[in-house]
Amino acid sequence: MLVFIVVAAYKLALGPAAEEELQPVVAYSKNLPTPLKPIWETTQARHVYLANGCFLFITRTMSLTKVRRTMFDIQRRFNDRYGYPYVFLSEQPLSEQFQESVRYMAGPNASVEFGLIEEDWGYPEWIVPERAEQAAVDWADANDLDADRAGYRHMVRYWAGPFARHPLVQKYRYMWRLEPGSHYTCDFDYDPFVYLESHGLSYGFAISFEEMPDAVPSLARAAREFVAVNADVFETTEKQKPLGWSNSLGWMFDMEYNRCQFLTNSEVVDLDFVRSNQYRRLFDHLDRRGGIYYERWSDATVRSLAVAMFLNSSQVRWLDDVGYKHDLLNNCPTSVERQMRCACDPAKSSHHLPMSCSARWSTSARSIDPNDI
Repeated sequence: MLVFIVVAAYKLALGPAAEEELQPVVAYSKNLPTPLKPIWETTQARHVYLANGCFLFITRTMSLTKVRRTMFDIQRRFNDRYGYPYVFLSEQPLSEQFQESVRYMAGPNASVEFGLIEEDWGYPEWIVPERAEQAAVDWADANDLDADRAGYRHMVRYWAGPFARHPLVQKYRYMWRLEPGSHYTCDFDYDPFVYLESHGLSYGFAISFEEMPDAVPSLARAAREFVAVNADVFETTEKQKPLGWSNSLGWMFDMEYNRCQFLTNSEVVDLDFVRSNQYRRLFDHLDRRGGIYYERWSDATVRSLAVAMFLNSSQVRWLDDVGYKHDLLNNCPTSVERQMRCACDPAKSSHHLPMSCSARWSTSARSIDPNDI
């Protein structure tokens, strides 16, 4: 009886919103394209439109506890209602215990696939391993940090581009990257995959920040060199010319290179963009420069520059309504309505910090002539 009284009082306090939460999920827009054939029977019963997307981890068996922690949040906050598939990639076979455990976490509605990374992992032929290892040690000593292991730099390089060509990822149009150990602190009342698709977006991010100056000392020069020798990727048609350039380079190069970049450990991406000729050429150029190994360039460095060069502000969205926490950085929605579904403190959201680039996106992501960066 006590339980019934408490539940009744809770529903009365929340009003119609409490009943609304119990309703089955439905497509949030009537203007969506014809639904893809749902994969899971339970999804068919709920009549939810699913985009052609997946969650993607690149991890190892030793990270199982962290993986489970992140999956717990994602399932409870979002995917228990949708059933999007998971893809796990690793350069080493994942243990049976790992596979069994994450299948259990995914529940009955989400498929889970495991793949080996057999290409594009390890030092490229133009990189000198000894120099790369010494560069990692020198940078760590200068910043009082532990030096990156070679395997970490290989992973960074893989996330920067080659991951999108893995056979298990090739069949998907959209990818939501998940970082082992990260937390999602708010319930989702919409589908980010479908949001990107229905709004013609190519990239969504939760946090962006200024990179450390000595991590990317030669990136701006590398960017200018790319523009100088790849003018054709920036060409506009006669119809487009009156509108000017179509990019968001003003966010990264206001008066000079400001080191703004997206934290790619939580991103929702249209993989057609990462597989595009423009992106591939930029990745190859930066890869050949060796900054991933000889400096501290990361996948965030490469992806952020590509987004700024090739996407305009209408193709990118700061997911400011997503509650996300990774290490010391977090994004927490500030609206009272969203806070009702969150477990985070908006006053402590990283976008309030002076080195945050998130809030700058809406005001500074303008198109400029690439030759002026």
